[in-house]
Amino acid sequence: MKIAVACDSFKGCLSAKEVCDAIKNGIFRKNPSAEVIVLPMSDGGEGFLQCIYDNCGGNIIEKTVKNPIFEYVKAQYIMLPQKTAVIETASASGIMLLDKNELSPSRAATYGTGELIAEAVEGGAEHIILGLGGSATNDGGMGALNALGVNFYDGSGKPLTPCGASMKKVARIELSDKFKSFQAVEMTLACDVQSPYYGKNGAAYVFAPQKGADSYTVRELDIGLKNLARVFNEYNGIDLQAVRGAGAAGGLCGGMYALLNCKILSGFETLCKLVGFESKIKDADLIITGEGKTDSQTFFGKLPKMVADRAKENNIDCVLISGDIEGDCDTEALGFKKALKIRTGDMSLEYAMKNAAFLLEKAAEEMVRT
Repeated sequence: MKIAVACDSFKGCLSAKEVCDAIKNGIFRKNPSAEVIVLPMSDGGEGFLQCIYDNCGGNIIEKTVKNPIFEYVKAQYIMLPQKTAVIETASASGIMLLDKNELSPSRAATYGTGELIAEAVEGGAEHIILGLGGSATNDGGMGALNALGVNFYDGSGKPLTPCGASMKKVARIELSDKFKSFQAVEMTLACDVQSPYYGKNGAAYVFAPQKGADSYTVRELDIGLKNLARVFNEYNGIDLQAVRGAGAAGGLCGGMYALLNCKILSGFETLCKLVGFESKIKDADLIITGEGKTDSQTFFGKLPKMVADRAKENNIDCVLISGDIEGDCDTEALGFKKALKIRTGDMSLEYAMKNAAFLLEKAAEEMVRT
């Protein structure tokens, strides 16, 4: 029996690889002769870099860059063969890098992510894969672009600090010769959301509250994103509001797309291409996937749903093993042959998280038995 295990991380608990390994151990307890293919997966957010490394290896490079509030932090990226570098926005500009009282999307910036891109290109990368998600920022891409050599000016010609609060002040941009050298680099923007750049469903209104913004700040950031989109449009004719996913990572996706040689793909699709997902699940009898919590949002393109869709395309049964499953979530409609959760009965969340690996092994053993 060939079983492919393709799971997301259980956030705050286990990495994607730890989840997959626990399920593999449970399978072997009941069926030691099974062929198990472990495929740690990510949708482009925090953990994307680790998933790439777990699946593909590569050379991990550590650099000191600026975090979202311009303090120095060590961040990593991976160099793969064929002059490809993989960078995770969360590594340099992530929300997990800040204490709760430091969160402020008005002053936060993606500058450190731009520094990582510059380092990778100077190190020989000709293709950048940028995982978007988990950022503490809402700067429309100003920070990363500034680190690469784009200068932003207000109406009086004064240079602007590249942060969320500056977006509404931008009247003109200027591309340095340094920046023009980056425009020849192929960039893949891997994101897990399809939000527009601005508006009620855009970067500020949907995600800024999670990053410390109150209602007034959200409105100001949205005004800034709309202004920045206008400036980009005047410069090169690109309508960012028509670009699906431009609002990812606080608009970083849109800012990069506006001025660089970019294509936007889902994090899952990007990872599938890198690891050869289709070839590895070929002839599998079963695919197991899972996430920390399965709820109504899973219907809208979260990783387990994408795995289930891929399994259906290949006529392979797909089973879900998640940390928890909301009671009203129709797992059959999601495409799962069977669904199990490790948090059952009156089990506390704290206990489930502390013992997640053991509980996953038990659930996988039960799945194989039935």
